[in-house]
Amino acid sequence: MTDVTWKFPDQASGLTDYHSMPTEKALDSELETFVREVLQNANDQGLPNDDPVKVTFEFNRLTGDDLDEYLEALQWTGQADPPANLEWHVERAIENEQARDPGLRRFVDSFEGDELLVLTVHDENTTGLVGEEDDSSQPYGALVKDFGGSEKLDSSSGGSHGVGKTVLWAFSSISTVIFNSGPRETISADEEPPRLIGRSILPAHDHEDANRTYTNHGWFGYADDSEIDRLGRPPSLWDGGNAVSELADTLQVDRPSNETGTSIGVVGFRIPGEDMHPEPEDLSEQFRHAAVKHFWPAISRGDLDVRVRTPDGDEEVANWNDAPGVRPFVECYSQLFEVETDELEGPGSVAKTTVDITVPEENEGVLDAPDPEYETTVDLLIRQLNPTDTEEFDESDDRDLSRNRVARLRGAQMIVDYVDKSSVADRGDDFVAVLVCGEAQSPNGDTPTPEQRAVEKFLKRSEPTQHDDWQGSKNDYLKKHYRGTIVKEIAALEGERLERALAEVVQEDVESGDGVPDMDDVAPIMGGRTNDDESKGGGPVMDWEEEPGTWFDDGNWMFYGKGGPIDEDHGPWSVTITIDRLDVDESSSDSIPVQSVKPLSPGVGIVQNGDSVTLDVDESIHEIEFEGSSEKVVDGIGDVREAFEIGAITEARLDVSAEIETEDDS
Repeated sequence: MTDVTWKFPDQASGLTDYHSMPTEKALDSELETFVREVLQNANDQGLPNDDPVKVTFEFNRLTGDDLDEYLEALQWTGQADPPANLEWHVERAIENEQARDPGLRRFVDSFEGDELLVLTVHDENTTGLVGEEDDSSQPYGALVKDFGGSEKLDSSSGGSHGVGKTVLWAFSSISTVIFNSGPRETISADEEPPRLIGRSILPAHDHEDANRTYTNHGWFGYADDSEIDRLGRPPSLWDGGNAVSELADTLQVDRPSNETGTSIGVVGFRIPGEDMHPEPEDLSEQFRHAAVKHFWPAISRGDLDVRVRTPDGDEEVANWNDAPGVRPFVECYSQLFEVETDELEGPGSVAKTTVDITVPEENEGVLDAPDPEYETTVDLLIRQLNPTDTEEFDESDDRDLSRNRVARLRGAQMIVDYVDKSSVADRGDDFVAVLVCGEAQSPNGDTPTPEQRAVEKFLKRSEPTQHDDWQGSKNDYLKKHYRGTIVKEIAALEGERLERALAEVVQEDVESGDGVPDMDDVAPIMGGRTNDDESKGGGPVMDWEEEPGTWFDDGNWMFYGKGGPIDEDHGPWSVTITIDRLDVDESSSDSIPVQSVKPLSPGVGIVQNGDSVTLDVDESIHEIEFEGSSEKVVDGIGDVREAFEIGAITEARLDVSAEIETEDDS
C-alpha cells in the first residue's frame, strides 16, 4: 500500500526539546499491571447490553516469510526516504542521552530479523475507536492521541488519570503499537471500517542535518499531505477496496469477528527489564491468573470473558482454576444481595455488615454542579473459612489470595487491592471479606442512589495511576475536587473503621481469665515519633508498604516489615524493633528478646539493645525490608492452639518505633 507512511513531527532545534517519555508514567512494569490496565480499558468501553465484553490476548511468533511481510508492511526499512523507516528513528532515538531507553538498545542489539513476538489484544462488544482525529473527548482521542487525559465520564469507569494505556507502549520492545478498530459509529459516510492507525513513542532524536529535532511521537497512517498539514501527523486509514483489511491482516491486528471493538498489536512484546523473548505458553498462565485475580467480580457476573491464544492455536478461557484462591471471595460476593444476617453461623457461612463513610462536599470552584456532603455506608461481606478454602489458597500460591484478606472494589468491578487483616482474626475465626463500594452496591439494572454515586466518584478520584489503592494523603487530584475531611475518610476503608466492622462479626467475646481461642498476627504499631518532636505531639513518621507483623513458628515469634520515612527529605534514620509479651488483658508485661534480625536491604547497620534491636539507616536509603525472630519461647510445641489455651505461651505484639532526622534537626 503506497499511501501509508510513518511521520515523526519535527521542530526547529531552537524550540523546547521534549525528551521525557510518556511511557515513564506507565505505572510499574509488572505483567499483572499490564493485564489489569488492558482489561480495565476494554471493560470500561462495553456496550449497554446483556452480552459480556470479550477480550482475547493472542500471541503470534513471526518468523520467515511472515516476519518479512510484517516488517515490510510496518515499513521497518525499505523506504527511499530514510525518515520514513521506523528503524531509522529507533536507531537515532537510542542516542538520546537525556532519555535513554535500555529496552530499545537491547532490541536493536539483539534483533536479527529472524523472530518477533507480537501480542494482539482483541476486544469485542465494545464501542471501538469512535471519534474524529482531533476530538479528545471520544475513545479514539483518549486511547490513541492523548496521554494524561481520559474521556471516561461514567463515574464507575476504571480511571481518572488517563495514563494507564501507556502500558501498551511500555511493553513493546520498540515502543510501537498498531490499532485496528470497528467503531460503533462513524462521523462521515466516507469512513468505512475498519480503522487503522499506528503510533510509536520514542525519545526525541536529532534530524540528520542536526538543525532540527524529531519529537517523540511517531504516527503510522494515511499519507495525505493536506491532512498531515492540518493535524501535524498522518490520520487514520479507513478501508477502501479491502486494502486496509489486508494491511491489518499482515500486521496481525485483523478483527476476529464483525462485532464492534478494537484489536491492538503490541510490536515485539516483552516484559520490561526481563527476557526479550518470553515464552507465550508461560505468559498465557500468568495472563489468565492476573485476569481472574483482579476481575473475578466482572467475570462472575457474566460481564467479562477473557481468553488467551498461543502461537500453536490453543485457546484457554480464564476461569477459577487459573487462580483457585479467588473461590472463597467469589462465594462471599455472590451473597451480596441475599444475605441478611450480620452473624457467622459456621464454616462457609456469610455475614453482611456496613462501614460508615462520609463523602465530603465537592468543590464548587472546580465543578459546575458540586455534590453536597453525604453520610452513608458501604457494604462488607464476610465469609468464615472452611478447610477447602485453605487448600485453594495453597494451590493459588499467591500472597494476596490468602486467609484474612479483604478484597475491595467499586462499580468498575475490578479488585482494587487485597488488604491483609490477619490481626482481626486473632480472637476469632479465619475469614475472607469483600468490601463493596459505590455503584457496585447497586444490583444490576438498578439506578444507583445519589449516595452510591458520590462514593463511586470519591473513590475513583482517590485511586493512583495504577488503580491499586485508595489514597487520601498526598493526593492533589482528590484535594482539588473536595472540601473537608478527605484523608480520614479514605483511610477508614482500610484502617480502624474497617477493622472494627470486621471484629464485630469474626471475633469472639473473651471474658477475663479465659484462654486465647485463636492466634495469628497482632496489629502492629504503625508509626513512631521523631526523637525531638515529643512536645509537638509527634505522629506517624513511617510509610509501611508491608505493615510490620508477627506470627508464631516452631517455638519462636517471627516478624517482617517493609517501609520508610513518610518525609522524602530526611536525614539518617533508625527503626527499633521490640517484641512485647501480652497478658490476657492485652497489656504489655515484659519483652521477648529478639534473637536475630536480617535486613533484606543493603547498607543497614544492626545494633543490639538488650531485648530490642535497632536498624541504623543512611539518609540515602528511603526504604528498608527486614525479617527476624525472637529467642525460643517454648520447646517441643505440638498444637500451637493448645499451647495458647493452657497458657504455655501468650500473645505478642511487635512494637516498631522510628527516629528520623529532618532538616530542622541539629
